[in-house]
This record gives sequence, structure tokens and C-alpha cells, in this order.
Amino acid sequence: MDRLDRGWVAGAFTLLLVASLAGSGVAGGADATSGPAAVESVGPSTAGSLSAAATQTDDAIVRTNRYALTPDRPGSVRVTITYEMPDRVRSLETYLADDGTVTDTDGFARVNATTYEWDESTATPSITLTFDPNETTTRTGPEAASGRYLFADAGEWALFRGFRTTSRFSYSGSEPGFTRRARTVGPGATGERVVYLGDVSTMERRANGQRFRLVVPEAAELSESPDAVLDSLTNASGSLRIGDRDERVVVFAAPTDGVEWAVRGLATGDSDVWVRDFERLDEPANVWVHEYVHTRQAFETTAETRWLTEATAQYYAAQLTLEQERIDFEAFRRELARGERSTYDDVVLAAPSTWTGNANYVKGALAAGRLDVVIRRATDQSGTLEGVLRELNERETRVTQAEFLAAVEATGGAEPRATAVAVTETSEALSMWDQRTQTRLFGAVPARISYALPTGTDGYRAGGPYRNDTVSATPVRLATGESLTVETVVSNRGGEAGAYNATLTVDGRAVTSAAGTVEAESERTVPLSHTFERAGEYTLGVGEETVTVVVEAPAQPTVGEVGVDSERVRAGETVVVTAAVRNDAAVPANGSVVFTRDGETVTRRVVTLAPGRHTELSVDIELPTAGTVRLGAGSATPVAVTVVAPTETATTDGTAGPSGASGPGFTATTAVLAVLAALLARRQ
Repeated sequence: MDRLDRGWVAGAFTLLLVASLAGSGVAGGADATSGPAAVESVGPSTAGSLSAAATQTDDAIVRTNRYALTPDRPGSVRVTITYEMPDRVRSLETYLADDGTVTDTDGFARVNATTYEWDESTATPSITLTFDPNETTTRTGPEAASGRYLFADAGEWALFRGFRTTSRFSYSGSEPGFTRRARTVGPGATGERVVYLGDVSTMERRANGQRFRLVVPEAAELSESPDAVLDSLTNASGSLRIGDRDERVVVFAAPTDGVEWAVRGLATGDSDVWVRDFERLDEPANVWVHEYVHTRQAFETTAETRWLTEATAQYYAAQLTLEQERIDFEAFRRELARGERSTYDDVVLAAPSTWTGNANYVKGALAAGRLDVVIRRATDQSGTLEGVLRELNERETRVTQAEFLAAVEATGGAEPRATAVAVTETSEALSMWDQRTQTRLFGAVPARISYALPTGTDGYRAGGPYRNDTVSATPVRLATGESLTVETVVSNRGGEAGAYNATLTVDGRAVTSAAGTVEAESERTVPLSHTFERAGEYTLGVGEETVTVVVEAPAQPTVGEVGVDSERVRAGETVVVTAAVRNDAAVPANGSVVFTRDGETVTRRVVTLAPGRHTELSVDIELPTAGTVRLGAGSATPVAVTVVAPTETATTDGTAGPSGASGPGFTATTAVLAVLAALLARRQ
């Protein structure tokens, strides 16, 4: 986001300084013992910090702003401004640069609506007032958000820009220093310009001559760990060599619950930054780094060079995040390549009136990158865009287009200057470079190893006593005792081969791993397996990805129906009983199918079936006794079989005849008649 205040405050301070000094000359008029009038700068600061326009002395004027919430008055914050006066100060006049309602004074007399004069006798005079800390905007851009607040009072907490004042004073002897301090009444934290009221925790890190202070409100929910944020910021501090670093950088995590911010982040003053609590570090538009880069931009711009402010912050946010291996080159390339879009065909960066679609952020970032590439190529990598920014940061006046071009030429030579003219003064289309160029000019992109779960069912295979087959992953369902093999995807999006250590976790605990090497810009699959012995629901993970695994005891097979090979047999014979068995469960079935005769168990058969599968089981069952017998299997409906006496024969039409006799009309009566006829013949 644009750096607030730098230009505005500088302009306001200059006007106040000129106005103050123009009418006073030597304070005290003809009093030869008095010194000249002095003016202190605008805005609060952290305890012990000094105004850029003044130096610390043992008898400095100390201005302390004490801030407090006013829960009974939403949208209002109270501040008490207190001065400690050395004996050599003869007069002091305070101008209220912001709107506020004065509720009390001690040792100050009102001159007009915005000016108060010290009574020259009270040792610690003070002014108490309330003011509205809310600031809104309708800004747009890649750093823009959906809301409208730049600073806000949420009731239980407030994040705001401190109340601004300017003081003019006269003195005797040498000029006293002027120390500005800010304090909170109750829990809170202050920076040079920004104040947070409410419960907070703070973490500090020293690196590269800077002290980073991360303020995390209790109301905030960081998406990144505080250590990770400080790691990214301190790494950026060491990598970005564009001139002096501020001694202190204060970074506030802005709560997002209940407040719709207008921007994703904001840098204000020299070294205060706030960033929305849920912003990530692993994206090219790394807001934490983007806002930090703004703290390193000491240059002021004209209309022709205005594009540089956001363009270089956007470019280095992506470049430094790539260097930190938080993104791969493809993500970096996609981000900068947005500047190739036809939206920017008519955009001239040195002419803000032609900008469309946030051209200073998007086309500007690509232009900054192209200049970096051209300078590195022309100087055999001894010169970079950082060298240009160092030149600009050393200038005390606004950077004109001519001065910008001169800095490019001084850093890279005539060819980069010609490129700078083309990319800023014409609507020339820009193009993104490839990874080979990145590797050659910026150094090889380190191996960037990532791990992912497979997509599709082919990547998950269940094995063990019941099956060896692929399974669905929505969720994975297994039976106890089964193993799951995951075809883990190991990718390397970097420019060098790298070692991997793929690890499979279950409920966050590592259960197995495999190591090896994967070539640059390639990927491979690595099988990782684990056996689940107990039933339950588990979270299986690879890298940052997880899948749910549900483990159950094996299901019982289901018998759908029962059949026999004959429904009428003689006693003592056997019947083949066939059971149609299926598995309707989502896990393998493993169990016994019980075959019965009139409800009594005759035999058992063990069956194992994968989910959705079916089979048939057949057994021979002897039927020793005549009568009707019911034969069954499992819970299916039994089949009735008629068993006839051994002297009878089951016929195909369902009737029975004497044993050993057959043929039509051959009955017991005809048999008797045949015997009688034989006897009569013998008597003759």
C-alpha cells in the first residue's frame, strides 16, 4: 500500500516551519540572551526516540502523549499531551494539527481553536483532548481490501495514527533537544506513528542493525507464527541492500474480526507498519515484505517517478519471497507476468494520467524487474536495481525523471538507461523472463521441495489379508489389519536438484518416511505405507495436505439367497446347497457363512470379499430322514426339500414307484395278479 504521511507530513512541516520562523526571527525580540525560535516535528514516537529535526540533550523538552480508550464513547480516543520544560525554555506554543476536542488544560492558555500557549510557570503543562481515530479511504490496487478503514476504533481495541502536534518554542543559550514519547494508559503498544490500545503480546528480533518489534493483539489471529513473520522480515532486511536501515521497525498485526480494512497492509512514517492478521508469507504479493520495503524507501518522487514507490515494493516482495524459498519460480513468474496484459498497452509509467488497472503496481513491478535483468546483464551481475535505489535514497530532494535515468546509467551504463527510457516514457509492452535467465543472472533458484497427496484413486492402494486394490480417498475406508500405500507426489520447482525426505504422518505423528533426490523442475512419486491395526478415524498427512482414513472391523458377508440342485430326494442322499454371498459394506467382509438343516448348523465356510463384490459357496448336505427338510445359509430364506423313503424313488414328475420297478401301469395290483397266474400254470 502507499506509504502514508511521508509526503504529506513533510509538506505540512515545511509550511509550519516557514510560518513559525517568518514572524519571529529571534525569539524574545530585543532580548540578546534568548536564542532563536525552534519547531518540533509532527507525530508521536516510541519512548526515547528523537525528532529528526532535533537532538537529545540532558535538558531536552520532553513531550509525552498518553493514549486511552473511551469505552463509553465509541469512535473516540483520549490523549493527554504533557510537556516537561527545562529552565532555559522561555516560551512554548503548541499547534493541534489534527481535529480534536480539548477537555482540559493545565498550564496552557487557548490562543485560538488550534493553538495553545504555555503560561511559562507550570513545570509540566498538559492538554487533554479526545479525537476520532477512525480514518477511511476508497483506495484500490493489489494491496486494496474490500473495506474502507485505514485506522479504526473497534470499541474494545483501537489501531490508529497518533495525534499530531507541532510545537514552537524559544529559549536562552544553546538549543535544547526535543524528545517525543508515546505511552498507553492500560495495555497497548506504540510505534513512531502508530498506536494500538488493547491487550497485546510483543516479540522482538535484532538483525542487520535493526530491531524488529512484532505487536500481536489478543484480538488478532495470525495465519503465520510470529517467528515465521520475524524470519521473513529479518531475511528481507539482510537481502535488501538499498541504503541505511531504520534502527527500529514496529510491525502491528491488525485484527480482522469486526473491521473491514481498506488495504491489506500499510506503512506510515519512517518505520511503522500494520498488516492484516491473516496475510500469508508464502505468496508472491507478500504483504509483510511489501510494507517492509516501504520502510526502506527514503526517496520522494515527482509525478514522473511516482510509479517507483509501489513498483519496487511489489517487485521486491516477490523477489525476496522467492529468495526465501517460500514460493517457486512459477509463482514468481505468474505474479510479474500480469504486467504483460493488454490492459496496460497504453500505459506510460512516467505519465500517471495514463494509468489503468493499478498500473504502478502491476506493470510497474514488471518494469522494475526488467530493469534489474538488463542492469545485471550489462554489468555481468555486478550492478543491480538495488544500486539505483541506493542512489535515489541518498537524494534530499524529490527524484525527477532525469535523476532517475542518471542513477540507472551510473549503475548499469548506457543500455540500461535506454531501457529505462523505453519502459517508463513509452507504452512499450513488457515481457517476463524465464527461469534460465533467472538462474543465470540472479543465481540458481534453490531446490524447492514440496510434498502432496495423490489426486485420484490410483494413488491409494489397500493391501493385506483381504485385498490388494485401489481405494477411494473421500474418505479412505479400511478394515483393521489392512495397510494403506500412498503414492506421495514429491515435486522440485527449483532450479537445482535437491534431496527430499517424504514423511507420512497419522494424527500428526510420523509413521514412515523415504529419502532420495529429485531433479530440478521435476516430480516423482514415492510410495509410503502404514498398517492400521485398530478401528477409528485418523488424519493421514503428507506435507501440508491431509486425508481422512476411517478404519472399521471387517464387515460380515451377506447371503442374498439359497438354492439347491434338487427339491425331492431319497433319504440318505445328499443335496448341493448353494449360497449367493455379497459384501454391501464399504470395507472388506471377512466371516463364516453357516449352512443349516432345519435350523441346525451343518457346516461353515469362511469367505472374504472386497467391498461391492459377490461370490457363490456350495456344500453337500446329507438328508438321512424322510420328510420335508429346510436347508439354509446365513440369514437368507431357507429352501424346502422333500425327502422320500429309501424304497421310493423321486420321479421327474414328482410321483414315487416301488423299488426296482418301472414303466407305465406297473403297480402293486398287477404284481399280485402276475404271481397268481404263475401258480395256476404250474398245477396244469
